[in-house]
Amino acid sequence: MNQHHIFIAAPASGGMSGQMARTLGCGQDALARAGYGPAVIGAAAGGRVHLDSQLIGDAAAGLYHLFARAQERAERFREALSGSVGRVVLYAPSYEDYYPALWRDLAARRPLKPFAELTPRLMARPRRWVNVVRDLKAGLNPREIIVLPHGSKIGEAMAALVPGASLDPAPDAETAHADTVIAMMQRLHHSGVVIGPKQKRRLARFHHQQPQGTPIAEFDPLDRASLQRRYEQDLEQMAAIDGVRIGPDEALQIAAQ
Repeated sequence: MNQHHIFIAAPASGGMSGQMARTLGCGQDALARAGYGPAVIGAAAGGRVHLDSQLIGDAAAGLYHLFARAQERAERFREALSGSVGRVVLYAPSYEDYYPALWRDLAARRPLKPFAELTPRLMARPRRWVNVVRDLKAGLNPREIIVLPHGSKIGEAMAALVPGASLDPAPDAETAHADTVIAMMQRLHHSGVVIGPKQKRRLARFHHQQPQGTPIAEFDPLDRASLQRRYEQDLEQMAAIDGVRIGPDEALQIAAQ
């Protein structure tokens, strides 16, 4: 069967997407030996294992409406494929850490309102990961969806996406900007000052070494606890959907290791 398997690491969710890309890129021979087709980025022709961190949308879509157009984007992705979809693996981080990470990712590139001003809107948002999973199920019509919960590692991701393939995990090479660097970038963005890449890197190195104060983007303890409960409820609801499971099968995970 000409099946496609898809890995989606939510945008700005850490180094999982890049780590998977490097692992699969260096493991094409191992994938072939295990009976999988080539690993590619996006819906590229000839691919059978697909990585696309933005299939559900970009970081702005995550922060402002939690990927409200996921089904539409999934349908377009499905139309570009030449066969049916087998596994879809989604890394879905927990809200209390993920929303601040999305804000930081965008803040490094554009002027934003302070995170604290977004908090009421984020807390009141009705859309959740369970809605995103339902959108992916409707848009891609996969055989199964595997949701990797917050804190999942590269070994779990590989066991979910390509069980039976013997791949050496690539190291996590992503380094997050320090809050002092993000604050410096926000000042530049809001002032309208444009500087060259070299000068920006020098400023970033300087500010990275400065003392770190109160986190530039975080929820207060009560909101964090509320969002953690919301995420736990999501995991239960997603697990109850036909064809959806949480985490890789234990036996497959052990085999991958």
